[in-house]
Amino acid sequence: MFHRHTLPLLLSQTILFTTLSFFAGTSYGIPLFARKYHVSCFRCHTVPPVLNDFGRRFQINSYQLPGTDEAQPIWSQEPLSLSFVFYPSFVSDHVVTTFDGKQTSSNTLAFEPSGLDLFTAGTVAKHLSYFLAAPIGITGPGKFAPTIETMSIMFNNLLGPDGQSNFNFRFGRFRFFNTFPDNTSLVESADYLIYDYEPATPVQGDLLISDPQWAASAYGFFPQIMDGLRYEVGVSNGTAGGINLNDNEATFLMVEQTKYIDNAPFRFGLYFYGGKQMLVDSTFNNLSRAGFALEFNDPWTKHFDLSFQYMSAFDDNVGGAIQTMTGGFLGLNVLIVPEKFFVYGRYDFTNVKQTAEKQNQFTLGARYHFAANVGAYLELSLLNDNNPSNSTDTKSTLTTLGVLVGF
Repeated sequence: MFHRHTLPLLLSQTILFTTLSFFAGTSYGIPLFARKYHVSCFRCHTVPPVLNDFGRRFQINSYQLPGTDEAQPIWSQEPLSLSFVFYPSFVSDHVVTTFDGKQTSSNTLAFEPSGLDLFTAGTVAKHLSYFLAAPIGITGPGKFAPTIETMSIMFNNLLGPDGQSNFNFRFGRFRFFNTFPDNTSLVESADYLIYDYEPATPVQGDLLISDPQWAASAYGFFPQIMDGLRYEVGVSNGTAGGINLNDNEATFLMVEQTKYIDNAPFRFGLYFYGGKQMLVDSTFNNLSRAGFALEFNDPWTKHFDLSFQYMSAFDDNVGGAIQTMTGGFLGLNVLIVPEKFFVYGRYDFTNVKQTAEKQNQFTLGARYHFAANVGAYLELSLLNDNNPSNSTDTKSTLTTLGVLVGF
């Protein structure tokens, strides 16, 4: 059974969230792309940061309006292509660990400043764009410093008519276009369990499918073949630059099809990520990650978005032995008041065959947007991690109250 927080704490958080919701103002400062094109953030997002189909096409078209290929360089554009996102939160974390029958627990209450993320993107010339995200994160008590999370140069519309995005190329540090990447999840405090799976310890540069990594890829749409068909093919040497591809290398393949049912998108995707990594003992781990993803937006009320993803993982050198994992997630987003109030939930699961380790995670949350780029959320996440191989069972309850502001 999951342990509960104290009743006063939950009541105080609920009251605070409700108060914020009822007394929200009507300030509408608009971040980077919405400000540039004079549209609402909801033009590209079902609810930020979840992308709708227009947002995916905007992304694939190198952050330019679908059907266009802009030529005006960023230095001659107004306004300046620069944006910030600030997301402070209040976190309550309760952890109960049982090891060899002995139980211990810990409780944490803390304000998490989380930092300030800086974004800039734009066109340098026709067929040439860039994107950069630089979080300013915590480096120590009261200390902050910027880091480069993603930084890529994109060569747009290299094949076919301009603006159709048949063939694009990018190089730098970026996330591959998986159907449900971490940074476009409505869940704020709990990562996808399948993406966190990393059993081997490399010398340097982790190979994690969901993380930004140094890579080169070709990607795009093929509306001439089938409208809504998206693809990406890429090669990466992991999360750290300067690593020999003979020591650390992975290939990414993705194909995804979107079809509409009464103006509501249905999406199906397949992906593969695999390669090799040098471990600390100078041996190699050959790995693969493969799966499929589904997304269904209900065509009747247009208020429900259901998502599902399944992945299998294989590693041939985890402590000198083979290890396999299967897992996935099932999520539901509900638009109570479109562009204002949302509730959501997600169930994550993983199962490691050789160790019999099982993880189950339940997350429930609600978010209210005072404006397109200003919101508050309350989230509860319950995680159960049972690992018979080391006689450990861990249950954690994480409650997060947060605010997101973009400008």
